[in-house]
Amino acid sequence: MKNYLLDTNLIVAIIRSQTFAVNLEKSHSFSTNSLISVVVQGELQSLAIQWDWGYAKIQKLQVLLQALLIYPLKVQTVIDAYARIDAFSQGKLPDEPLPAGLSSRNMGKNDLWIAATAHATEATLLTTDMDFDHLDGVFFDLERIDIKLYL
Repeated sequence: MKNYLLDTNLIVAIIRSQTFAVNLEKSHSFSTNSLISVVVQGELQSLAIQWDWGYAKIQKLQVLLQALLIYPLKVQTVIDAYARIDAFSQGKLPDEPLPAGLSSRNMGKNDLWIAATAHATEATLLTTDMDFDHLDGVFFDLERIDIKLYL
């Protein structure tokens, strides 16, 4: 069974839509084999404040966070992966050049930590955006989820 690392945007979609959560669970069994980076936890708690989530959404978030393994950053394999992924994304990793047709890119620091955690845990990253596409198959497997297909 695959292990999944859930990106922040995926958790937001789960919190916002019970239909999405149920259908994603049916297709991926994410509740039994998933983890998040501690960075995702921080982003979610910040978004809950910024978006003024009410009691029900915050409770739903807390229940979900209790069910997931929250992976720390202070693990050498995550730190090493962060350095390699950042250098790769800048086109400056000597033993792993960017594929032909791809140019260097700046990744957000939180996305770098999330990507490093996916690599270090050998998890498939589930996300709804394209921020990690250039890392797919190089550092980890990526599965981009189209929310509309699960509603």
